[in-house]
Amino acid sequence: MSTKNSLIIIVLLLVLTVGVSLILGKQMPESMASHWNAQGQVDGYSAKNSALFLVPGMELGLVVLLFGLPMIDPRKENIQKFRPIYNVFIIAVLGFMSYIHLLTLVWNLGMQFDLLRWMTPAFAAFIYFTGVLMGKAQSNWFIGIRTPWTLSDNRVWDKTHQVGGIAFKVCGAISLVGLIFPYLAVWSLLIPLLATAFGLILYSYIYYRSLHIGVV
Repeated sequence: MSTKNSLIIIVLLLVLTVGVSLILGKQMPESMASHWNAQGQVDGYSAKNSALFLVPGMELGLVVLLFGLPMIDPRKENIQKFRPIYNVFIIAVLGFMSYIHLLTLVWNLGMQFDLLRWMTPAFAAFIYFTGVLMGKAQSNWFIGIRTPWTLSDNRVWDKTHQVGGIAFKVCGAISLVGLIFPYLAVWSLLIPLLATAFGLILYSYIYYRSLHIGVV
């Protein structure tokens, strides 16, 4: 997707998120539920204005950050090679945050439901798409699996991201366990992701050694 088209979609998402917050804000309690624990129970509250506009503010900040990073990356020309999918990723980030924000607003309207079950497909889709981005990312300093070994050798970068792309897609699929067993939603998300993150760091190190030292 072109940067121009992605910016149009991003602006529409931001306007929509702020608009929904403004429209529903009049019906919200002064103290809104804003945090849920691993069992799906509310364990944190925020003042209404903070709960209504924190996420839109974070979204705006992320947009500035995610569009700004490629401009200052020493390897910015590599980012341009996968820029279309990166633009879609930015939209996915905002869409994910807006969806979670909408769920919290609906919950605070009194329509209480199993929040973890409803969050699970969004997390699964986001993680899966992260795997898609990872599989296409070229060597750079800000986006992807940045270890000393991937940044030192493009062969290590490419191989690690190829494996990482598959691993993240699998993590997304595993997280769908939360749809069937909501009480496992947090763990079926975190455990595979943590194992994948550690495994990819180790993999990049081992592969680098196999190329440069010949010892695995």
